[in-house]
Amino acid sequence: MDGTFYHISEKAVEHVAEQAVLTVPGVLSLDAQLAGLAGRKYPRVNVHLDRASAIAAVEAEIATTYPAPVAAITDAVRATIIAHIRSLCGLDVSRVQVHVANVQTETDGHRVTWDDVASHNASAEPVGIRISPSPVTSPVTKDPIALSPIEVDSQLDELREVTVPAPPEVRTTGFDAPPLQLTDVVVPPPLETFSPETPQPRQLAEVQRFVPQAASVHAPYPRPVKGATVPPRRALKEVYINRSSVVPVSAPAAPHLRPVGVPSPRPVKRPEAPMPQPLKQITIRPVEKYYDRTR
Repeated sequence: MDGTFYHISEKAVEHVAEQAVLTVPGVLSLDAQLAGLAGRKYPRVNVHLDRASAIAAVEAEIATTYPAPVAAITDAVRATIIAHIRSLCGLDVSRVQVHVANVQTETDGHRVTWDDVASHNASAEPVGIRISPSPVTSPVTKDPIALSPIEVDSQLDELREVTVPAPPEVRTTGFDAPPLQLTDVVVPPPLETFSPETPQPRQLAEVQRFVPQAASVHAPYPRPVKGATVPPRRALKEVYINRSSVVPVSAPAAPHLRPVGVPSPRPVKRPEAPMPQPLKQITIRPVEKYYDRTR
């Protein structure tokens, strides 16, 4: 498919894949708000598009009922996604990864069996649209009313005089305020003054200064010097040392050295890269039938 004139977003392909997943028996639709604070919305589909080659890679996370054939449900989901994207979006699907992220028990007691999943049609089933045509009516308008002519006379003689009333009289006197009455101000009597009493001055006393006096120092009398006696010197003793006998030291003769041969160097091999070969064309055929009744 030429991608120069055809453009489709990943969001549109994800919406098609989500609706395809919900058509498979055993797949649940969970809302994130109803699942609690840590809940997530299912199914969750992520699509990566290669616009140059018009190929889509799909990753889907689903929630299924229990007990149910989970392996058959994942195969049915994979085949349904491939069929819907091919027929509705015109894109080839390279891979579809399906992860079962949540499993819940069915509250109404209905159990999804392997036969229910095997009888599911993976292709998109077109549904006819019935439209009831609305009656077509022609609008009816009323006949136009004849307009009466308007005669206008613009002569200056027919203009009438405009009478302007006299301005009202404005009073400028009689706004003087009555004189204010003065009131007596009561002044409190002056306070009595008194002189403070000061104590009698005291006579100055003489200050006596203490003068330190020198004390007499008495030196001790010198003592007589005593004579020191030195003991006589002792005679030195002779010290004898026992010398050990001299032992002759003999060194072994040096062994004869043998010649050592050096191996000849090996030739260095240079690695050679093989010649490039043309790549083989690989054809990917998605799974069309996801169940086998012989098993």
